[in-house]
Amino acid sequence: MLQSLPTFVAAVALLSSSIVSAAPWRNLRTSNANPWADWEYEACTASKTRIRVDYNSMAPWERKLYTDAVKCLMAQPSQLDPSQYPAATSRYMDYAVIHVGRTQQVHLSGFFSTWHRYFLWLYETDLRHTCGYSGRFPYWDFAATASNPHNFPIFDGSEYSMSGDGLFVDTGPIQLGAELVIPHGSGGGCVTSGPFANMIAPLKFIDPKQLQTGVLPADAYAYNPVCLMRDLNAYVSQTYTNSAQLVAAAHADNASHFEYLLNGVIGSSSLGIHSGAHFSIGGQMNSIHVSAQDPIWYPLHTMIDKVYTSWQLNYPDRAQQMNGETGTALNTPPSAVVTLESVLPDWGYFQLNPIQLKELISTTGGPFCYQYDNVIA
Repeated sequence: MLQSLPTFVAAVALLSSSIVSAAPWRNLRTSNANPWADWEYEACTASKTRIRVDYNSMAPWERKLYTDAVKCLMAQPSQLDPSQYPAATSRYMDYAVIHVGRTQQVHLSGFFSTWHRYFLWLYETDLRHTCGYSGRFPYWDFAATASNPHNFPIFDGSEYSMSGDGLFVDTGPIQLGAELVIPHGSGGGCVTSGPFANMIAPLKFIDPKQLQTGVLPADAYAYNPVCLMRDLNAYVSQTYTNSAQLVAAAHADNASHFEYLLNGVIGSSSLGIHSGAHFSIGGQMNSIHVSAQDPIWYPLHTMIDKVYTSWQLNYPDRAQQMNGETGTALNTPPSAVVTLESVLPDWGYFQLNPIQLKELISTTGGPFCYQYDNVIA
């Protein structure tokens, strides 16, 4: 049920500092890559609060305003060293490359929800300051489209969509683990309709099982140009991203239970809402590492942030709870347990300054000043 949204140490620091100091993102091609990174936080007031909305609820002109801004970011030059990051072909792809570099620390770890919350905010800020976007920031309500994603404006393939399905290629079922096989969807090939038709995705596919190794493949940043692919999958969306799943997460007993409902257990029959949304899209989205190449990644993860925000608002006493996980995926390699005092892995050149997790707990505190149009209650 939906209702109106109300208005509303040291060990980990050393670990995060070592990650930051080892980060290669400081080698920029321009000196003003992120002119707003050092802004001081300002108090969030009602008049300043931005409202995030469902993409399908936006008027066609506002949807196009958003996708035009994304395409603008795709047209901006990369700020990363091309000799080190050949796949960083544009400023838009810089986000995807940085996401690859942080994947082993910010997935299946205590940093997942807050690191991605700030990553989305940086991306939104970039759309506004670099490309002049003046509209609202959208989420993809994948529960509302779970019956069949094709039937909604976000994937209808029109100029006002986020592009449609890929061309049909019979690639067969997907084996995700000994206990989990999902059927093929309705696409599998290149996306040829909508604003991102014939888009090139330069990062090679990385198997999600790579998370279990604790390291990236040696060629993780290699230039491997293929088309953007999708395989919209109504079976996956009906099974893993339906309204009942989201309501359950918004009412999780504690942070650990919330994390389980969100991310499931890798390699088991429990896919979780997050992975379910990824696999309902297919193509590059089937790789947790390189999925940020697909523009739908951002509305998808904004919806994940909405689920997280809803849980926090439904249970204010749990809003600052940690899930007991460490700062590395599956604790590989072993790392310290994440706390409110922990310093998060950085966000590449978009934000190198250290940020403690407690600064990113509220959507109307720290650097943030946004709410969602409704809460999952």
